[in-house]
Amino acid sequence: MLINGLYSHQIDSSDRGFQYGDGLFETIAIINGQATFLDHHLTRLEKDCTRLKIPYPGTELLTTEVEELAKNYDKAVLKIILTRGVGGRGYRQPESIKTTRVLSIHPYPEYPDSYKNQGIHTRFCDIRLGLNPALAGIKHLNRLEQVLARSEWFDPAIQEGIILDLNNHVIEGTMTNLFYIKDDIIYTAALTLSGVSGIMRSIIMTLCANHQLTVIEHDFSQEDILTADEIFVCNSIIDIWPITELATKHFPVGEKTLKIQAWLAQLQDEQAKKKLPITDQKLNSIVFYKNLYDQFLRFKLKQLINYSRCVVSIKVCIMTLALSFAILIGWLCLDYQKALYQPAVLCNAVTIEISKGDSFKQITNKLFEQHVIFKPFWFRVITIFNKTTNKLKAGEYELTSNLTLPEIIDLFVKGKTKHYAITFPEGWTFKELLAAVKNNHNLEHSINTNALEQILAQLGITAPRPEGLFFPDTYFFEKHSTDVELLKRAYNKMQLILEQEWKNRADNLSLKNPYEALTLASIIEKETAAVTERTLISGVFSRRLEAGMLLQTDPTVIYGMNDSYQGNITHTDLKTATPYNTYIIKGLPPTPIAMPGQAAINAALHPDSSNNLYFVARGDGTHVFSATLEEHNLAVDNFQRKKP
Repeated sequence: MLINGLYSHQIDSSDRGFQYGDGLFETIAIINGQATFLDHHLTRLEKDCTRLKIPYPGTELLTTEVEELAKNYDKAVLKIILTRGVGGRGYRQPESIKTTRVLSIHPYPEYPDSYKNQGIHTRFCDIRLGLNPALAGIKHLNRLEQVLARSEWFDPAIQEGIILDLNNHVIEGTMTNLFYIKDDIIYTAALTLSGVSGIMRSIIMTLCANHQLTVIEHDFSQEDILTADEIFVCNSIIDIWPITELATKHFPVGEKTLKIQAWLAQLQDEQAKKKLPITDQKLNSIVFYKNLYDQFLRFKLKQLINYSRCVVSIKVCIMTLALSFAILIGWLCLDYQKALYQPAVLCNAVTIEISKGDSFKQITNKLFEQHVIFKPFWFRVITIFNKTTNKLKAGEYELTSNLTLPEIIDLFVKGKTKHYAITFPEGWTFKELLAAVKNNHNLEHSINTNALEQILAQLGITAPRPEGLFFPDTYFFEKHSTDVELLKRAYNKMQLILEQEWKNRADNLSLKNPYEALTLASIIEKETAAVTERTLISGVFSRRLEAGMLLQTDPTVIYGMNDSYQGNITHTDLKTATPYNTYIIKGLPPTPIAMPGQAAINAALHPDSSNNLYFVARGDGTHVFSATLEEHNLAVDNFQRKKP
């Protein structure tokens, strides 16, 4: 077990992970000395650290420690725990957080192969998951709900229990995520109010999307899952187990489940083949300096022998001086080696900010204030030797544990500053984007959120409104970055992607320019979350535009209603004139209605070639498409009016 980089089995009893469950953990399969899907686990760990405001120790450090523990095991389970560190009594977090990290190895559970091949028996648990959107999806340490759920049965014939939340929505297993398949569509819980968003869950969703299988995240009940064609559960240790019995209802090990198992096995084989070469440059450097020191001592010894031929008094004097000099040089060499290779940051990561104009002494003092272990003399010697004394760049830096002094200097010289992240999801409006920017305390704010014209002027935007002009993505930025700089990056990225997609557009489009394409893409983005439906919906709208038909799309009506929209659209709303009511106006609305992703933009510029002119929601996140009004009215009766 490694605790903060040292082999130990003891942890401070006042650690907040022990006291309050104030921390996170990852469970990783070790196969042939390698941690499977380690990059996925560390990415989630960093993301969840950001959500809980726990300082992340750094991917490079955690990777090194994982490899150190995993290399001697053919098959095992590795657990990473990060806590908010040691703190006093009470819920208030410490003013200075020093993250505790614990890495431990455990035996791999001996599950029978039949669980994967023939499936498992499951039951519904009585315990219900609480609702907390702030913690939903996070794999935090407080897992009492799962502990209580797993304690409900001791029957060895039952391998897993399925847990619901307080709204009676099926969420997950006690140790797994859950999928069900119905009519060739794959469903899983939305996890917006509870549950754990597992690594294997996200990998399976990506695999399905890559193989053109529709995956929908939604809320569903016991009745929904009991009418499924196939069900399976998954996690990072067991991979995929089909469910063949749930609440006395029997299910087959279906074709789709077997395909997903095969895709996952292929992906795991590909991951296992990616091995990185191992080098140890530090060890080579140590050997070099040791040999240099040995040569120096042999040289001095030879000098002493030559001096022995002199007069005794001179001989003694010279020998004494030479020996003293040799001892001094030897001590300096050893101390220099210590400065080069001894970790300057022993335990938790520390943060230091170098301001513009800071002198070398001021930087040194800031390092001392953060309890970085080094000698200022060697700090200056190393920077002088490498000609970097005047090249230390200003910025905020995160110094992870086990960093050496040369590595810290290298960070300062290369300007590898600490970065913060902000995410703009697809489908957000400019109002939502602006609120996220305003509430981010790591940005410097200069935008007046109530003055739209001023915002457009500051960003250099000539469009009448900023809606839809910013690309949805995760953006990383340094401390003291301004909100204007961030928004310009998102704006420029959208312009670049829009320009690229417009150049590669399909022939004979009804769209006149990239801005119209952006507007149509925003409607497509709001109409569907199903990947396979974007081009179908694009085709419906494109043909309606060509035929001069009304688009009649609800998202534009909702956008035009602004704050008066309360969750439902009435007949009065459909008749109320706004520039965005496509039940009244012909053609596209005057501006986009949200931020579309690249997939939606691509779909807008590559509509399908069918004859469909209508679509209606099934109620499960997908739609029924029709070429004639008669077919459409039948679909509306079946799925909206619920007529037989």
